[in-house]
Amino acid sequence: MRFPGAALLAAVLASWTAPAAADSIGPGVRAPEAAGIVINGPEGTRVSTLLGRVLVVEFWASWCGPCIESIPRLQALRHEVHKSGFGADFEILGVGLDKRVEDARRFLSVRPVSYPVVVDTLGIASANYGVWRLPATFLVDRSGEIRQIYHGYGPGFGEDLRQRVFELLRDRHSPTDSRPPDAAVSMQAPRPDP
Repeated sequence: MRFPGAALLAAVLASWTAPAAADSIGPGVRAPEAAGIVINGPEGTRVSTLLGRVLVVEFWASWCGPCIESIPRLQALRHEVHKSGFGADFEILGVGLDKRVEDARRFLSVRPVSYPVVVDTLGIASANYGVWRLPATFLVDRSGEIRQIYHGYGPGFGEDLRQRVFELLRDRHSPTDSRPPDAAVSMQAPRPDP
């Protein structure tokens, strides 16, 4: 027998980890769990099911203007990675922050994507990641460590993320890249010119 709301309860319980302080999230930190109601992709998709690959976790919402620009860039990146032969080693997880699942579904019906998307209606994943601005994009290496954080979206976002993703994909033998440890830093995307 199925209970109404069972999927929401299961997603909440699966995504709960001890809440992280926003200042504890950064490059070199293990990526927290992020889960929710799956609206695109296999049931049960969450960060922990995608580890072992280079992973981009992007927090977005249907009411976020910059997300409208960011999401097609991520879709194009995923397409390019798959075309380059790295498809099995890469994934994107979209984490919608809409309070109503229907709003996120409607948004994706206009802007479809081929990568998995979950909706975190309760804000547990966004709290675990310390999200304070949208879109918030986290690049995670194969070992599960956050390598780069982007807060917001700007003109340099797409190319910078692309370069970092391909660096990590080409480095199959090590979860770290050749830059010195202090080179992997959190950055705020530049604001687009008015």
